Amino acid sequence: MNILLSSYSVNPYHGSEDGIGWNWTLQAAKHFNGENDTVYLVTKKVNEKDTRRGIEELGLKNVKLIISDTPDWLNWYREHNSAFHHLYYMLWQAYAYRWAKKSGIDFDIIHHATMVDFRIPGKMWKFKNATTIFGPVGGGQSTPKALKSYEKSRLIEKFRELINKICAVLPSYKRAVNRFDRVFAINKETQAYLEKAMERQCDRLTELALADEFRSLGILEKQPRETVKLLYLGRLIEKKGLMLLLDVIKVLPKNLSYTLDIYGDGPLKSKAQAFIEENGLADRVTLCGAVEHTEVSSVYRSADIFIMPSLRETSGNVLVEAMAHKLPVVALDMSVCSDFKEYNCGQFINVAQSKEAIIREFARKLQQLTESPEMRKTLGENGYRFVNTALSWDKKFEKVYKEHCH
Repeated sequence: MNILLSSYSVNPYHGSEDGIGWNWTLQAAKHFNGENDTVYLVTKKVNEKDTRRGIEELGLKNVKLIISDTPDWLNWYREHNSAFHHLYYMLWQAYAYRWAKKSGIDFDIIHHATMVDFRIPGKMWKFKNATTIFGPVGGGQSTPKALKSYEKSRLIEKFRELINKICAVLPSYKRAVNRFDRVFAINKETQAYLEKAMERQCDRLTELALADEFRSLGILEKQPRETVKLLYLGRLIEKKGLMLLLDVIKVLPKNLSYTLDIYGDGPLKSKAQAFIEENGLADRVTLCGAVEHTEVSSVYRSADIFIMPSLRETSGNVLVEAMAHKLPVVALDMSVCSDFKEYNCGQFINVAQSKEAIIREFARKLQQLTESPEMRKTLGENGYRFVNTALSWDKKFEKVYKEHCH
């Protein structure tokens, strides 16, 4: 069989969406390993060196790396102008499709794997003789109304929500998603948009799965300590909810025994540091800077509670990684967190209330978890069990490929 993976984001040595693209590659290489099976991985030039190294290190003989990219000057412009990102992605998809079309290869399966953005379905659906797969994709979630003041630009957020609504009714978009054989939505918000466009049921499947490096770590039971360590790990940008988290920390009781380590880098670093100093939190909150992927596990191991305050996260690999280290999680009750909540693995904050009420509830639940070693232990063990049993790449691959692509 000839399998084509369209993976704009893929890197063996990164987490997040790059890691998702790489794990789809590993699964395809593992399951399609017959004498006549070939996995064609199409990605952009910036991924080439690391991805080629990963393929060689693991001896993935059935994977052929295809670099299909826009001209160098466009790559340079994209790196220096983040607002150009989505348009650039559309252009990259056109180049990837052109390569596939000109290759003359009879593909059996074509999987649009990353980016996980439902608004940009690309052109791979045009192949008539291949089984085409779109997703899992997200992007349908929106920042809760009460928290929009934390967004970088309310105008941009409104424009984003408008584009989401347009996609559901735009004829060209509807034609594209309806031509895919299988479409998967990451969360219920994206599922609603896709089902409106497709006028048929769309499967829901998180793009998250526990990578082998974090599976069954055998984390020992943590002994309660006097000062509980809270952890934030992510980019320091508006949509990750960093300033919301700091507002929550600000109202925690002064006598609560905790520290917060913030790992990551980004444009909010100086604003966050100023907030910490102005509110007398320097002895509690530390900006630790970016952390290499190879060091992430030690960071999780050093913590007691993981906090993901993202305003409109599609899902969040860090949640799965944190639970793999037996950390209870604290997050907003939306997107994939609404699905995770049923596994009793953390504290989830109701977003259908005022900003002040959200902050108060966030602080109250965080305080409760900080003060209760037993609750931390129970939620942490529940999360550990959940990610090690339910979030398997093998199971996800079976659902996306095996059941529907014979």
